[in-house]
Amino acid sequence: MKNKIMIFFTYLIFVILIFSTPVSISKLDVVGINEDFKVKIKSFNNFEYQIIRDGYGVPHVFSDSKEGLAFGAGYAIAQDRLWQSDVFRRQATGRMAEIGLATIEYDYLNRLIGYSKQENTELLKMLSSPYKEMLEAYTDGMNLYISEALADPVNKMPFEYLDRGLLPEYWTEEDSLAIGQMMVRRWGEGGGNELLFLVVLKTLMDLNGVINGWRIFNDVCPQIDPGSDTTLNWSKEIIQPRISNFPPLISKSILKSAEKIMELKNLDKNISESLGLLYHFGSNGWVVAPTKSATNNPLLLGGPQMGHSIPQIVVELGMHGAGINATGMTFPGVGPAIAIGVSEWGAWTTTSGLSDGVDTYIEILNPFNKTKYRFNKSWLDMEKRIETIYDSNGVPHDFEIYRTIHGPVLDIQWKSPIGGIAISQKMTFWKKEHLTLEGVMSFQECKNISEFEDGVSKIVSSHNWFWADRNGDIGYYHAGWYPIRPKFGLFHRRIDDRFPLIGTGKEEWKGIVPFEDLPQARNPIEGFYANWNNKPRADWAYAEAEVGPMWGEGHSVVRIQQLLDEDDEITFEDMINICKNVAYHNSYATYFKPFLLEAIEDVGGISPEVTTALEKWDCYFNDENKDGFYDDPGLTIFNEWYNEIYDEVLLDELGEDVEEYTHSILLHIFQGEDSKLKLRYKKYLGGNTRNNAIVNALDNTLTKLESDFGTDNISEWLSPVKIRYFSEVGALPSPNMPNMDRGTYNQIAEMPLWDFNSISDPPIAFNVLPPGQNGFVNYYGQPKPHAYDQLDLYINWQFKPMLFNLSKVI
Repeated sequence: MKNKIMIFFTYLIFVILIFSTPVSISKLDVVGINEDFKVKIKSFNNFEYQIIRDGYGVPHVFSDSKEGLAFGAGYAIAQDRLWQSDVFRRQATGRMAEIGLATIEYDYLNRLIGYSKQENTELLKMLSSPYKEMLEAYTDGMNLYISEALADPVNKMPFEYLDRGLLPEYWTEEDSLAIGQMMVRRWGEGGGNELLFLVVLKTLMDLNGVINGWRIFNDVCPQIDPGSDTTLNWSKEIIQPRISNFPPLISKSILKSAEKIMELKNLDKNISESLGLLYHFGSNGWVVAPTKSATNNPLLLGGPQMGHSIPQIVVELGMHGAGINATGMTFPGVGPAIAIGVSEWGAWTTTSGLSDGVDTYIEILNPFNKTKYRFNKSWLDMEKRIETIYDSNGVPHDFEIYRTIHGPVLDIQWKSPIGGIAISQKMTFWKKEHLTLEGVMSFQECKNISEFEDGVSKIVSSHNWFWADRNGDIGYYHAGWYPIRPKFGLFHRRIDDRFPLIGTGKEEWKGIVPFEDLPQARNPIEGFYANWNNKPRADWAYAEAEVGPMWGEGHSVVRIQQLLDEDDEITFEDMINICKNVAYHNSYATYFKPFLLEAIEDVGGISPEVTTALEKWDCYFNDENKDGFYDDPGLTIFNEWYNEIYDEVLLDELGEDVEEYTHSILLHIFQGEDSKLKLRYKKYLGGNTRNNAIVNALDNTLTKLESDFGTDNISEWLSPVKIRYFSEVGALPSPNMPNMDRGTYNQIAEMPLWDFNSISDPPIAFNVLPPGQNGFVNYYGQPKPHAYDQLDLYINWQFKPMLFNLSKVI
């Protein structure tokens, strides 16, 4: 702790001496870009490269060869984020416990669902050009810096190694591939929640009986919610859910496996979040066509939401030359691929798709051998390997890891001579994650929407992709590989996609949905596309991927769509203002406050002061006077009421464990006959009316708030502003900032249309990546000057320019 305090104050003194206040440039507030920080032209393996850093320390690599760009990128990323890259490497390969950052169980899970180094060596042979050659050069660049750090540890070795008595291992292509596979899954893996569905169903049946529990389950976790808010507003006929009259049988063995697996996954989630190692998601993005733009140029905003860490989960990089002229965000250690960015020709961004590409299988085990399973009338042997995991004391722990024909075995429940089951998971992207990486890497070279579409078609994981280019085209693509499942299975049972499949061979996938059948469109009549991890299209049948309201009605994306729809001349500043608007918007209030006010008027008995406070509140988290408290008592009243209404309406039927999945079901209950989702259970309100239930919850709310605040003066019922901290990946201490529901990284781009009669203007693009570019802390505990210098920009809704030309960088 003392070391981190010293680092923080050293940095503050440095910032006071060096940095000035942001100045106004072009269309919005940005900060100057000039800094005399260059790496002279160097050569390696017969190619030359040059690294020039702008005023925020962002490295721009210039080279006439792709290998030169990749080499410089590897070297620059190692300069800025070597320790973080190493942590990602250890996470991806299950080696966290040996340096005390996680438990051996955490490492076991990552090895269980991942690949061995030998397998990744084989997968590297499947890479195509130029990705293969660029990854090799990137690795060489990383290793050049590691060599320099080993030779000059005082100035170049990250503090975290010295503090732990460690030395960095040399980088390998397998390391980059493993990190890439991890990133692909963390942001593109949808589905695989069949055991969680079973646990939710069992909970509901225990509370309500089998029949009513089944009805409530289908209300809370519907296969299809006809009211879902979508990105594409056209559709074919809505697919009706295929629901049996009776629930599936749930054995004790399956529940026991589910409990063990969910406990292990929760451990992974908690440790990952505590270390800033990728678990949060909730990204938004939108793109505007020239027909709806004030300048007749397409506009794009990207806001990937990945939580906040220091250094941040992503890092910025520019590459210029050899057919590439692009700047944007990439993941440390993955390779020379700009995942979200802007190039000379186009701009692109993404959100997690959440569609279901993972299925859980129940394997039937041999009564006399727990590693033999039944498939197509034969007993097959599971694949087996031994993984040795070292703890922080250097003690080895051996783990047996098994796979079936479907994939990794997550648990085995078996007893001789009775037999038993194993739980495995089948993934559409198994040993194909590199195809997503290659597809993403192609974007930085795409010159038009057709080339971008070709890159998207290679992607095997679930993502929504947006594109805008200088030809005036915009596009939206829901990418990924999704299984075509059978309608009927073993004993002719109807397949319910929410629950596990039986692994005996009768319930195998029939194929993969063709790319042309995925939700996608270009140049819409409406003039825009927007997504916030919501459902892509109304008839898209893969809504079973997430337990809960991710694709239900009442989605946050609606506010983005409303703001875009209302304005027929959207400007660059409008794009920022829309992002700011939705960052402070309480979407729940938009849907539920009208019901609340209607109930107050109908039932009565609520003081005018309360009614006025609710009416005056505009459904936003406002702190205009910056006093650390939200300005509206109506927000406090509503938020407490929203918690209370669950107990009033749903607690008896759902219990406390299912509460987090209830946003859409509560909305459908309140809609009554107007609900597009016809509820199967009819007694949520008991003998009460909706309005009486709402007012009862409000009475309880007011009593609680008066007690909590110690006064009945409603004007004093102000909630403190929620503060967000950064998970500490290394030695840099966390700053804090007010909570904003926006991207970890934000970029806004305007793509001027090509003028074939003269030289066109460069892309107009700005971004921000808090708290800063650099994560390096030296031997003396001193950070680089660019560790925190984007934090104030982010807090104050300011941005810095994204650069494409050498003259602009220097």
